[in-house]
Amino acid sequence: SSHLGLCPRRACAGSSSPSTDNPYLLHASFPPNLSGLAGMAALSCLTVAAVMLAHVAAVRDAIGCGCFWHMQHSFAEEERAALHREGSGVTSRAAYAGGTRVGQRGRVCYHNAGNVDDYNALGHAEVVAMSVPRADFGVFADSYWKLCPGGARQDEQDLGGEYRSVIGLPGGMSSPLLERLQKGAGRTQLVPGAGNEGDTLGQGKVYVYDSTKFPAHIAEKYHQFHDDMIEKYPDAYHELRQFAERTACPGDGADI
Repeated sequence: SSHLGLCPRRACAGSSSPSTDNPYLLHASFPPNLSGLAGMAALSCLTVAAVMLAHVAAVRDAIGCGCFWHMQHSFAEEERAALHREGSGVTSRAAYAGGTRVGQRGRVCYHNAGNVDDYNALGHAEVVAMSVPRADFGVFADSYWKLCPGGARQDEQDLGGEYRSVIGLPGGMSSPLLERLQKGAGRTQLVPGAGNEGDTLGQGKVYVYDSTKFPAHIAEKYHQFHDDMIEKYPDAYHELRQFAERTACPGDGADI
């Protein structure tokens, strides 16, 4: 199933309860999560000027470039800075996308002891899924190219198709957003994604999927708002995990 939408070798410790000095939670009820693939989204803003953007078309996209942990952190921060989102309003989620298959009951899961509905075996890549106002898409496209210049990921030690560079847009290569995406691509090849592709390491290309045909599947809750393999993030960031939902995957304690 499609979700908003996250290199995991270990589960996280439990999140601590939110505190009043947590910068991520100061305005946890504003704005509400955006919904609808290309529909109208009610966008509650924190400034009077921003209220004029109250009814804007929202776009769900998915981006991937290596491990999803540091990518989620970067885009969650971009949501805070560019869209003034806090707490439950942050839509960035670690997810899986780009495969042509799903497992039982539509599951797509991280590696697990029982090899149940493994995302790599199903052809998916690690991505971050999110919902942003169409008018602000360019800000997030520019951020993607800063994190993934030329389609090159920063964690080159992670190998395989599950770490390939990908972008999911409604309409894929026919999306009206593609022109804006190309603006920061430079010499990077934007290639139509057909699903289940191999690694892109060293190839200077990014697969572009039609997100209506290749939806993002939310990752296990323990992957959400996680430290990167090297970089550690503040507790305030980890506390955003309370707004993520558990999946039906073994890693979230579900029965196989």
